[in-house]
Formats: sequence, structure tokens, C-alpha cells
Amino acid sequence: MRRLVWLLVVAALGCRAPVVDPGPGDGALADAGGGDVGTADVGTADVGMTDAGRTDDGGTDDGGTDDGGTDDGGTDAGGADAFAPDAWSGPPASRLPFSYTRADEGTPVSAEELSALTTRYLELLEGTRYFDMLEERVHGWPETDPEGRFWYGTWWSGVVVQKRSGHVTYRHVEVGADNNGLRTAPLLEAACFAYLLWPNRDRQHLVDKLVRGFSSWVLAMERESVSQQQTLMTRAHYPVSVESNEGDRALSIDYSLNRPGVDNGATEYVRLTDNPYWGDVYIKNKRSKDCIGQMFRALGHLGACDGALESAPQADLDQLRALYQAWSRQVEEDGWVIATLDQALQLWLPMESLAVFVNTANTECAGIYALRLVGHGDPGDLDCENGIALPERLGGDNIGSSNKQMLRAYHEAAAVQALEAGQDAHARALVEGMAERLEDNLDRIEAGDFPPNLDASDFATLIMEAAMVGVPLTSREVRWLHQAIDQAHTAYLAPGLQPAFDVFNPSTPDGDYPFEVSGAGMHLVDLGLPLGSCASAYRNPAGRPLLDCDMIEAAQ
Repeated sequence: MRRLVWLLVVAALGCRAPVVDPGPGDGALADAGGGDVGTADVGTADVGMTDAGRTDDGGTDDGGTDDGGTDDGGTDAGGADAFAPDAWSGPPASRLPFSYTRADEGTPVSAEELSALTTRYLELLEGTRYFDMLEERVHGWPETDPEGRFWYGTWWSGVVVQKRSGHVTYRHVEVGADNNGLRTAPLLEAACFAYLLWPNRDRQHLVDKLVRGFSSWVLAMERESVSQQQTLMTRAHYPVSVESNEGDRALSIDYSLNRPGVDNGATEYVRLTDNPYWGDVYIKNKRSKDCIGQMFRALGHLGACDGALESAPQADLDQLRALYQAWSRQVEEDGWVIATLDQALQLWLPMESLAVFVNTANTECAGIYALRLVGHGDPGDLDCENGIALPERLGGDNIGSSNKQMLRAYHEAAAVQALEAGQDAHARALVEGMAERLEDNLDRIEAGDFPPNLDASDFATLIMEAAMVGVPLTSREVRWLHQAIDQAHTAYLAPGLQPAFDVFNPSTPDGDYPFEVSGAGMHLVDLGLPLGSCASAYRNPAGRPLLDCDMIEAAQ
């Protein structure tokens, strides 16, 4: 039986290396090889202006470099134009529906230490112009389009930021982007939390732009010539190149190398000439399951901003939910396979591991569970127990780091969606499973046995996401995150990096800049997640504080 489970899970996760039976005492999964889609370890010394190194399905490198721009040059913690919509009443009180405590471990953080760390975290946001930089860099189709086509923005891989004669261009390279959802999801979560803590229309606009970006991945698959069409989702899509003047910033968005770009084993470019939103658009087909966990996790955390948005952004959020409900139902109807279009515009169910959710021995139960709740509001007959399936336990260190990240993200999505759906018993079990993940990893790290498939920055993300769904953090977990924030403070605020966060500033010289600046301790796209400890709907007041939330709220 143990060998059978092993073989089934290797197939489910798309392992390409020869499979060796682990034997009765060594349950291990082979690395999934080119199918990994997670984040490469940036390392403590990697602070240069290079791409963060996330690789996509099929082993295709993002090719992306990045950087962002300037805007009002203000600090980024709050911003001007503060306002309070009628429904806004500050960050919501925790809605965690059960009491959950854990015995503390580690040396408690003193009030003085917490205050000093919070100050450094705010310096990190200000020094990188974090939310202003995101507003400038998140892009897709500009709101300033005189024809009024559907505007949106996402984060990207496969982009070079070029500045020539003072003019900025986001140039998309020919391999295109994959798994933008993995990168965009934490930005959407952080934008919602930042808006709740520091309400102003700039922060609300960023939430709205990202919400519409999530919707764009579905809308890009529509065709006017098809009256009855399935709800599909693209990896990324490329309309014609366009000029933007959002925020009074002159920007060229150059999609030309992706019309079409270079196909690879994981995805192909497909031309749709009659999209109702952008007309002639190239989509990347074979939407992968790899970043679905992050995307559906973010969708759940948006519940914290429900009712706090003005009418137009709230309508966009409602549209997003309707689109993802329809897509989730379609995936279930297709037997938990992600449908797509082939290059002849025919519907296609790719029976490859990247498009097939596998629930043998509950392998990917948590991902399926999250989709089922979004699609129907109930789990049906699914029960993922604590979110750590037997195959993952058997796989151990031989599961590739990116597949491990995928399983963790499914777990995170299942937990927040269970909370949103009122599935309290399931949610409690899943949250306890999140705590188990933290404890097992920290026990090994403290014993000098750092898991080889665990990226340190990804582990920081896991701790933050666990806190956001109700895991009460212990002192040792808080200290781990404080160390990560300190490393990020040193790396991202290193001398010479400031121009990479302020490309639109007239004083920033011409040149090529990375789209996603590398750092240490935390991924750039995750720098806003600590705000969830003060604003997420399911934070646990029994946990040790990560930040001084009074200081955070007062930073406006």
C-alpha cells in the first residue's frame, strides 16, 4: 500500500526523474523537476538589481527584470488624500470563530524590541516606496485609455524596465510570463490590509486595479464569436502595445515580443481576434494549477475589505467573485481538470500534471477544497483533515521546493476559504495543520537540519500566512519573522538600490532596471504581508504580536 501511494503521488506531482521505491522506512517523493514553479532562494547576500528568480512551469525562466517608478515621492505607509468611505470603520475585529491557543516557545519579544522592529518595518516600506512603487509597476491595460477598454493591472515576470531619454518602457520579453497569480496574490492581500489600516483613494485604487487584474485572466479568454462558452482562465495575455498616462506618468507598455512569443512545453500562444474587452489579444494557454492556491487564498482574504470599498471598487470585487465561482464550477464539472484553448481555438482538456488536480490519498485535497467552496459555498463530501496529506508526509525532503510551496499554498487557501464559508470544524483542523507545519520546520531548523526543499523567504511567507488564518504565533516564530524583516531592511535599503524603486523620478538615470528587485529575508512581493497581523479578518489575538499595531495605524 505504501508503494502504491508513492507511485500515485509521483504521477500526481509530475515527477520526471526515475522513481525509486523508498522502501518501508523511507517515504520520499522525487523532485518534480521542471514542473516546479516556486521561488528560488535569493540568499542573504543576493541584493543586486536582478530578477528574483522565480521560475515557471516547464522550467522556463521568467526572464523578468524589474523596477518601478516614482509617483508623489511620499512615504508609502499611508499617503495623502486620506478619506473614510461611509462603510469604513478601520481594520475589522478578528472574526476567528473559535478559540485556539498554543503554549509559547522561545524568548518573548519585549515591548522595546517590538517597537524598534516596527520602526524598521515602516522604514522598509518607506525606503522602497512600497505601495507607491506597486501602484506604478502593477500594469496591464491603462485606465487612461481614451476608448475606455477594461483597465487592470497585475504583477509580471518576463519584463525589463527600460529608461531612455527620461521615458520609461515596460518591455515584455519573448518568453512571456507564467504564474503571475503566484506573484500578484500577496500584493492583493497586502493592498487590502494597507487600505484598511491607512484608508485613502490611492490605496483603494491599488486594490481595485489588482482585483480587476485577477478578473482579466478570465475575461481575456472570451470571444464575441462564441455565444455559449465555458469559463476559462489564461496564464497571461497580451493585447496590443499601449501608452499609459496613469498618475500623470508617461509609460510605454511594450507587448510586441509576445504577439506571439515563444512557446514552450508548458504553454503556447493562442491568438483571439475578437475578445470583447481588448480586441486582438494573444493568450498563453494551459492555465497551470501551480499558483491557484495563492490566488484563491487572496480571494478569501479580500473578505476583510468587503463593505469597506466604495461602490465602483466593490462592484469590481463582486465581479471577480462571480467569475471565479463560475471558473471553479467549470473545473469541477470537467473532473478537476483545467480546460483551455488549443491553437486552433478548440476546447481542450490537457491531461498533464500541470492542469489536473489529483486527490488520490488526498494529495491535492486542499486545492480542490478551496475551489469547491468558491464554486458552491460548501465542501460536498471533501474532508482534507488537517491539510497535510499522507503523500506529502511520505514525500519528505524529496518533494521539490516549488511543489512543496504549491501544497502549502493549497493549505492556506483551504483554511481561509473554510473560514469564509463558515466551515468552522474544517477550518479549525486546517489551522491546526498550519501550526504543525511551522513547528516541524522550526524544530528541524533549530536542530541544524534546514529542510533542503524549504526556501527561507518562503518559510517567512508561510508564518505570515498562518497568522492571517488564525494560528497564534509563538515567540520563536515571531523572532524568525523579525530576523527576516531585519534582513529585508538591510537588503532592500542597500546603498545604490533606491533608483530601482523610483524609476519615474527625473533624477533616476537612464538604463535598464529589474522589474522585481532581489533581496533577502522576504520576497519583494511579500513585504506588505506583515500588515495582515494587524488587519486580517482571522488574526488570532492569542498569538504573540508581530508588529506594534498601534504604531502601524498611527503611521498614516
